[in-house]
Amino acid sequence: MTGVLAGSALTAATGTASATEGVGAAAVVPSGPGMELSAASFTQMTVDEASRRVWIAGDRVYPDGSRRGEVVGLLYGGVGPAIASADGAAPLSGVAVAPDGSKLYAGQSDHIASYAHENGSLSPLDAVPAPADGCGRELVHTGGRLFFTSRPAASPEDCSGAQGSVSVAAASTDAPAGVVMYTGTEVHLEGGPGGLLVTAPERWSPTDDPDLGIYRVTDGADGADGADGNVLEFLGERRFGEDGTGPGMDFRDADFSADGSVLAVADGVRGTVLLDSQDARFRENPYAPLPQGVAPTAVAFSPDGKWFAQGGAASGDTADLTLAFADPSVERPPLRISFEDEAAGHRVVPRGMEFSGDGQQLFVVTSDEAGTKFWLHTIQTREALAPSRIVDVAHGPAVAGGPFRVTGRLDLDGLEPTEAPKITAQRLNGSEVTDLPPVPVAEDGTFVLEDVLPDRAGHVLYILGYAGGEHHQLSDHWLAVETAEAPGTVPRDGR
Repeated sequence: MTGVLAGSALTAATGTASATEGVGAAAVVPSGPGMELSAASFTQMTVDEASRRVWIAGDRVYPDGSRRGEVVGLLYGGVGPAIASADGAAPLSGVAVAPDGSKLYAGQSDHIASYAHENGSLSPLDAVPAPADGCGRELVHTGGRLFFTSRPAASPEDCSGAQGSVSVAAASTDAPAGVVMYTGTEVHLEGGPGGLLVTAPERWSPTDDPDLGIYRVTDGADGADGADGNVLEFLGERRFGEDGTGPGMDFRDADFSADGSVLAVADGVRGTVLLDSQDARFRENPYAPLPQGVAPTAVAFSPDGKWFAQGGAASGDTADLTLAFADPSVERPPLRISFEDEAAGHRVVPRGMEFSGDGQQLFVVTSDEAGTKFWLHTIQTREALAPSRIVDVAHGPAVAGGPFRVTGRLDLDGLEPTEAPKITAQRLNGSEVTDLPPVPVAEDGTFVLEDVLPDRAGHVLYILGYAGGEHHQLSDHWLAVETAEAPGTVPRDGR
């Protein structure tokens, strides 16, 4: 697979279509080289679908040892400069973007930096007031509001026990942020469709049993609170410790399904745990887990509802990434990718996966084992589809000006197509290109193309294609034909 962010220099290859061969077991393919990021740390990433950029926040270390915060936006199919960036004081932590892509937010220790974004250009705006933070913020834009964490601490060593808060930015930049809850440990935030918000505390000891909470934003972008004056409506909470009889939640990442009905949590003890987003009850997990011994680090649903990805930290050539259909009824082995290369990283970092809005690309941040170098990979999700092939192509007599018949077969691996497939066909005769009517495919996969050849003998090229479907990759077949003059035709030179 090859994913291009922007420009020829920003290419990340991750295997080939052979990764999906066979239907009995999932193949594992090595990743290709990723795009090395300039930052020496990673705190958070977000996808800006409106502007077609992946925004990543962290700190950059310069040759003289100085350190600056940096937020970088990498283009993946839109227009504008390939890379947009802004820097600030270190440490810089957390990044969020407005739904229309017009504003970008990055966390600083005494405020939230705000930027106007247009076509890859970032212009500083007034800072968003925020409580002091010495431990690293997380930012989420959901339900028309910006939420962020704060934990003041004298030094990083004091962060494990620091009291903190989750706040919501005020509607105007000259008003203070509103605290929506206080926290006793580090808390992670995750937004979802329809204004959903998750608060997930970190486990500060193996016996701790953190309480994950699910909320819905009750107000919109105008900043008006709900009827009871609260910004958040409580939906449910969940402790993973089974009433104190087991280890508590060891949070790594979380993400909502496209319709907001399911919350997937990457848990360091249990792997992937699924919760109902309306009441936080446990749900059965139908997805193939990460391989045995792989430490889970990230989960992601695609916004189009088609894909579900699980990331982890593995050793050797064991898969660090599993990409599967979000619909568990689709019986297709997942695509498994291993990151084990000096130019690709060795593991998926915690919270290091996001899909593009159309679900066609999965962005993955990996790191070396020391966590000091980072790479961005772009995986084309179509490579997880089942292969298709146009085979057994043959043709009858090829006489200029006469009828012409092509037969062949569409070979689809594994799954029945969701709708009747058709073969597209183009005829190329010199500079003349003719689109022929699509050809239906019979239940046994065979098809018949009937055409009339050009009057003049010579070289004719047919391009047969299958556009792919919900479960299958696209494929094509090129058929070169040399046509002959019809018997009895008078030679063109008159002799």
